[in-house]
Amino acid sequence: MKNISINKAAFWPALACLCVLVGAGVFAKDALGSILNSILYGMADRAGWFFELFAIVCIILTIVLAFSKFGNIKIGGPDAKPDFKTWNWITMSLCGGIGTGLLFWAMGEPIYHFMTPPVAAGVEAGSREAAIFSISQTMWNWSIPQYCMYTICAVAFALTAYNLRKPLAYGPVLKSALGRDSSKLETLVHGLTIFTMCGAVACSMGVGLMQIGAGVEYLLGLKTGVGVWLVVAVIITVLFTVSCVSGIGKGLKKLSSFTTIVFIGMLIFVCIFGPSTFMAKLGTESFAHLMDNAFSQTAILNTMAEGDTWYADWIVQYWASFIVYAPILGMFLSRMAKGRTIRSFILVNVLAPSLFCMVWIAAFGGITVDLQSSGAFDIWTAVNTTGMESTIFYILDSFPLGKVLIAVFLIAIFTSFATMADPVAAALATISTHGLSVDDEAPRPLKILFGIIMGVVAYLLVASGGVSSVKGMWVIIGFPIAFIMIVIIISAFRNAGKCSAKKDYMLAEDPVKSER
Repeated sequence: MKNISINKAAFWPALACLCVLVGAGVFAKDALGSILNSILYGMADRAGWFFELFAIVCIILTIVLAFSKFGNIKIGGPDAKPDFKTWNWITMSLCGGIGTGLLFWAMGEPIYHFMTPPVAAGVEAGSREAAIFSISQTMWNWSIPQYCMYTICAVAFALTAYNLRKPLAYGPVLKSALGRDSSKLETLVHGLTIFTMCGAVACSMGVGLMQIGAGVEYLLGLKTGVGVWLVVAVIITVLFTVSCVSGIGKGLKKLSSFTTIVFIGMLIFVCIFGPSTFMAKLGTESFAHLMDNAFSQTAILNTMAEGDTWYADWIVQYWASFIVYAPILGMFLSRMAKGRTIRSFILVNVLAPSLFCMVWIAAFGGITVDLQSSGAFDIWTAVNTTGMESTIFYILDSFPLGKVLIAVFLIAIFTSFATMADPVAAALATISTHGLSVDDEAPRPLKILFGIIMGVVAYLLVASGGVSSVKGMWVIIGFPIAFIMIVIIISAFRNAGKCSAKKDYMLAEDPVKSER
């Protein structure tokens, strides 16, 4: 830890670009939103197929990596032992990937697909078939594709860090894929990652602030606004920053376990007191539909249906956002791979959180479909008048002890966002630093700085109404990051091939040292 220094060439330009973008989001949000929306839909029309094909290829390659001979490779060599118990590993993988998104969209997304399905689905809005499609599509959007993207990147970083004994950074991964050092490319990738991840997490946090604000208003009657958002932003920022500073083995491990227990408790509660038979029937049919149509539901476009923008509003944005998060979350998840075979790491890291997300969506998504289809509550009208962030709390309040459920739901939003922001802040601090080995924690001041940056940016965007104007930016950025992911995947297969040829699966030639 003696020779640690800040990667100034990546850190300061990225921070400057972020400030410019945030400034535009605050002071020129309408103009910026219009420009970015035009670019977004233009890209979706011309390159939407690329994101969807990329997602399919990632899924296939992850399966190949798991079930080929490469699956036998033990990360860290034959004597390596896991640093984390399986429970902690699963909870950190689950919570690190979903943030607040699953809490919001498990109830929100199915109603959109139910009432406005894509032409490609071939179903009538509000029909039985639309209900099955809506749940199965939401299940897929929040499960296998994203965890395959995160995990295949994690394998690449794990092999370079533990089997090659190189620093946990992009440099060794790029070198193993390209066959040569490229400090300029590494700096560019680090800078782009810092810029995109600070902005992406801040936008997610901004949406979370509005959701929590709506919940506080519903529960306490306290009018939401800049004051409430500020208090919430400070609490969340302090929570995930303290967790991050505590280190992965203390802060994040405990916070993820707590959050997962809260998730499980909420799931059990709604299954007992909700329309459990309806949820079970719809969830089972939706899962079966997904098994029959997984790849077709990965690649929905508007071929011969030019007026249909569903694909641009949903799966293109999903796949692109997962691509944005994949390298940095892969870097984080690689620390769970030590002492495990590639096969076991992939299967657990992909299947465990995916299955949980599917069950969660079957339950909470089933509730919204049941309320809408039975006529008990016109959710679609409520969404279009008051917004989904408010409608969610009306849905939760329909349960026995509804106010208590809402309070628990708000706690879950706080902690689940913290569990996503924590590893991002830690990973960003790592790539902003020279001289770290895989077992080193990044300097605390940098972790704190990134925590503050993300909190401040989130508050500025939500207080100014600029969240919606800039969030499309991260989808646009997903296109170049996809090519970085391609390089990372090449590295995973190249190093796996070399490791499989060694009896001990180790390629390390020198003691641990920085290559930069």
